[in-house]
Parts: sequence; C-alpha cells; structure tokens
Amino acid sequence: MNFFRILLLFAIICQLLACHDLQKNNCFSLERGDLLFQDLDSDSISDAIEEVTGGKDHLSFSHVGIVDVNSKGDTVVLEAISKGVCYTLLDSFFKRSTTVNHQAKVEVGRLKPEFIPLIPEALEKGKKLIGKTYDDAYVMGDSSYYCSELIYEIFKTKEDSLCVFELQPMTFKNTITGDFLPFWIEYYQKLGVEIPEGNPGLNPNGMSGSPNINMVYSYHSIHK
Repeated sequence: MNFFRILLLFAIICQLLACHDLQKNNCFSLERGDLLFQDLDSDSISDAIEEVTGGKDHLSFSHVGIVDVNSKGDTVVLEAISKGVCYTLLDSFFKRSTTVNHQAKVEVGRLKPEFIPLIPEALEKGKKLIGKTYDDAYVMGDSSYYCSELIYEIFKTKEDSLCVFELQPMTFKNTITGDFLPFWIEYYQKLGVEIPEGNPGLNPNGMSGSPNINMVYSYHSIHK
C-alpha cells in the first residue's frame, strides 16, 4: 500500500513540475477581454507598420484583437481586418502567424484590475460594430476602423479618469532618416489622400506598452 501511495505522490509532483517547466502552457487560460497582440509577417503593409511603430523584445506587433465568446460558446477574437470588423475563431487567428516551429507569434495583454469592469460593456459595443468597414486610411473618427482603433473606441468612456488607452501622434516616417517610407508614399497616393502624419492615433506596439495592461503570456516562447 505504501508503495502505491509513493507512486501516486511521485506522479503528482511530476505533473506539477511539468506544468511549471512549460511556463504554464497547459495551465494558462484566456479570459474574456484579453488582448491578443500579433506579429504578422504575411504582407508588406504589416512590415511597413512594424517599421514605423517599432517593437519590444523579440516581437514587433502589427495587429491586435480582443477575446470574446460567441453565442455558440466558441472562443473568438473581435478584430478589424481587411474585410471589416468581425469575429474570428481563435484557431484561425493563431494560424495567421504560426511559425515553422508551430509557435504562434502572439502575446496576451490583460487589463489591470481597475479596468476589468469595463470589459462587458466594451465587448457589447464591439458586437454592434461588426460589419463596419476597415479603415484603410488610418484616420480616427469616421465610421470605419483599423485594429487598434477598434479596441480604443470600444473602451473609450465619458470619464477621462477611466481612459484605458491614450492617443499619440502617428508617424509614417523612417525612425532613423526621418523620411516617409516609400511604401507609405505609394500607399496613400493610391488612396488619393494625404499621409496623416502627426494625426492622433495608436498602434498595436504602443498599446502593448500601456501602463494599464499587463503582458501575461506569450504563445511565441512556450516551446523554448
């Protein structure tokens, strides 16, 4: 009998140690309202966004969405992408940026406790925006949305003291030379509008560094 108890105790200890060694890979659970910051290298516009917004550590984020649960009970990501504001199944979201080593280049940001009560209303606001068009020009205040603008708008409140994210002057210039990137010059020429240099806005990299969220998990480093 003692022998079996020892085996059972050994198995429990091994399980706990394995969980710890995998950096809580099997223990971490996404929560409704978590922000998913994604490093996309799939197209030239993602590279252009990352080049002018910088990045932190080993990832440079060009996209962000927020976790929700749909009417079927599926975990989804509310996001603004080229087809507009929509829900995307979690697996599909991850597959966009999965490396050859099966690592999703995604990190999770979680609002600090004082902002958690804002999540239900924010997600309800976001649900009502599904179907809105994507904001190709990255200009705030119209009826279309780019990814980080969507997150900003659903969390915007009438009370300044509860502002989760702050707008900053946008730039489309090379951080070293100070010149507009050729990509953005051509991009806005095709749109037929001026480059909104200096206009208020925000980007995924800036949002990930907000003092009002904690970066709580990295899907990119769990196998390292």
